[in-house]
Formats: sequence, C-alpha cells, structure tokens
Amino acid sequence: MTLSGFVWKSGMRNKRRTILTMICVALTLFVLSTLVTFVNELDRRLDETSTHRLVTHNAVVWIYPIPERYRAQIEKVPGVAAVTPLTFYGGTYIDRSHTDFAQFSCDARSLFDVFPELSISAEEKQAFIQDPAGAVVGRSKADKHRWKIGDRISLQGSIMPVDINLTIRGIFSGTDQDEANVYFHHSYLDDVVEAERGIKGGLGEVLTYYTRATSAEIVPRVSRDIDALFQNTDKPTRTETEKAFQMSFVSLLGNIKHLIAIISSLLLFTILLVTANTMAMSVRERTREIAVLKSLGFRRRKVLLLLMSEGILITLAGGLVGCLASAALFGMVDLASFTQGRFQHLDVSWGIIAFGLLVAATVGLVSTGIPSYRATNITVAAGLRRVG
Repeated sequence: MTLSGFVWKSGMRNKRRTILTMICVALTLFVLSTLVTFVNELDRRLDETSTHRLVTHNAVVWIYPIPERYRAQIEKVPGVAAVTPLTFYGGTYIDRSHTDFAQFSCDARSLFDVFPELSISAEEKQAFIQDPAGAVVGRSKADKHRWKIGDRISLQGSIMPVDINLTIRGIFSGTDQDEANVYFHHSYLDDVVEAERGIKGGLGEVLTYYTRATSAEIVPRVSRDIDALFQNTDKPTRTETEKAFQMSFVSLLGNIKHLIAIISSLLLFTILLVTANTMAMSVRERTREIAVLKSLGFRRRKVLLLLMSEGILITLAGGLVGCLASAALFGMVDLASFTQGRFQHLDVSWGIIAFGLLVAATVGLVSTGIPSYRATNITVAAGLRRVG
C-alpha cells in the first residue's frame, strides 16, 4: 500500500464521522465563498465607475427630484463636457420575474457623450434620437429576451404614475451592469404624463443629472461650481463623483464588509472546533497504531506528516465541494430576475475557489496539528499499553 493510500484508508476508517466533517467544511466554504464573491461584486461595480463623471441630485436625498431647468445652468459651468438627465422609471415588464433590468429616461442626444464607454452603431444612435418613443437596450438583455430592432416594450409604471410603450431603436454594448439598463427619452415621459395626467409640461423634474467633466483633475472644482449655482434655491443640490454616489447605496447596508468579516471569522472558528474535535478523536483511537508504526521504523516526523495529511485531505475535499457547489449554483441561478436587476450575477472566480481551498487546508493543518503532535510524542511502550 502506498503512503497516499494509507492516508486515505485512515481518513475513511470511520466513514460516517469523516463524511459529516466534510459536509460541515463544505457548507462553511460555500457560505464563505458566497460572501467573498458578494464583496468582490460590490467592489467591481465601484471600480467600473468613471473618474470623469459627476452626479447631481437633491441635497436632501437623491429620491427628491430637481427641476429640469437646472440643466441649462450646469452646461455653462467651465469644464463640463456633456450633461444628461437620468430618472429611474422603475416599471414592470410583463411581471416581476421578467423585470431583470433598470429603466431610465434620458436625453438621447447627450447620453452617449456622458457615457462614452457604451458602444452603439451610428445608425442606431441616430434612429434612437429621431424616434420620440424610441429606446436603446443592453445587448445581454436583448439576447436574453430575444429583442430585435423594431420590437416594442410595454412597461407598467410602479413608481411613475403612467405606463409607457417603447420601440427598440438600438442595442448597445458595455459592461454587464451597463447592459442591464434600458434608456428612453425623458421628453417622451413628460409627454405621456401630460397626456394621461393632464399635468402641463409633464413632470418638469428629474432625479439626477449625470455630467462628464473634460478631465478628472477638475472634477472637485466642477462639483463645487455646480452646487454653488443652486445653494440659495428652494431645491439645493449635491454633486458628487459617480463612485461616491454608488457608494451611498452600499452604505445603506451599513458597514457590510465589517459585518461579512465578522461572520466569516465566526464560521471559521466554528468549523475549526468541529474539525479539531474530529481529528482529536481519530488520532486518540489510533494511538496503538502510531506506536506500531514507530516500532516498524517510521520516524516521528513521518508519522506526524501522515496524520496531518489526513486532516488536510478531509478539509480540502470538503472545501472543494463547497466552493464548486457555490460556483455551480450561482452559474445556474438567474440572479438578475431574482433581484430584479440589482445584481446581474455573482461570479465565483477560480481565484476565490483557490482562496477557499487555502482556507480549508489551513483549517485542516491547524485542527490536526496539536493532537497529532501529542500522539507522536508518546513512546512506543506507552502507546502499545494504551487501550481505546
């Protein structure tokens, strides 16, 4: 029998106990890899923001609208390259399970100047500009819902007081989060509100203005200049970088990273106790066998290595199952539909899986170390006299 075979046979001596330990490790690594992936997804979304973009919203809270007339004044601020309103429509497409994308009203002429990373053909961009009821959709959503140029999308208003009917005039490409959006004319939303609600001029307000500065260096100055324009009005503004604006949503969850770190630490401490107890029982049951190995000429260091390898093998097997199960689950689940577009997917990368296996191996090493060290320190005579 080879040494590796001996380690495996020893580890599977008590199959029920070993399998239960593997399951505990697998569940722990499943949760741990999910939490790490969630944090990585939040960081990735922040990293995708532009250093040139600013968001202007109501100084009290961003859900309170600001007047449309502010745009003309913002455009005159030195260093402003382009401005577009973005108002979250928040409608329902067919039903909640199909609504896996966000909808925003915008200015079609300046949208792609403010978001130059969005790629669309010149013909489709022009068709979008010319059609008052036109819309552009992300490529991933077009592929998923089998939308084509010329198809119509009907959205039922849940936040806004009106329903809208849009015609797809373009399909754009961008990041996963970018492609989870649908954009349509803000003027169309105003027209529908005026026609159906009898409000002259429509909404007359927007939720936010997205501004692209000519360079990242002047962003702080542009931010101050914009807010200075409206500080003495009845609706003062707050202008911040796109990254800071996105972080304000993350902050609604509290100190999520600190919370996840605490949960992860508690999970690791718990599974360390479980595996340590398992390995202590396993090693104690084989004290006489350890003495026999030493009497046959196995050096203490080699016996210690065999025992620690057994613990590492068990935790690695459980960790591998847990990490791969996490990757498989989030690869199959339509997270966008489940979260209504807030998260498109959770990508359990190979880096996270490798990290999970490293954690599992460390747990196995630490939990096996003390009982194995104590067992191999016993003399051959004392070990052979040991019963049970």
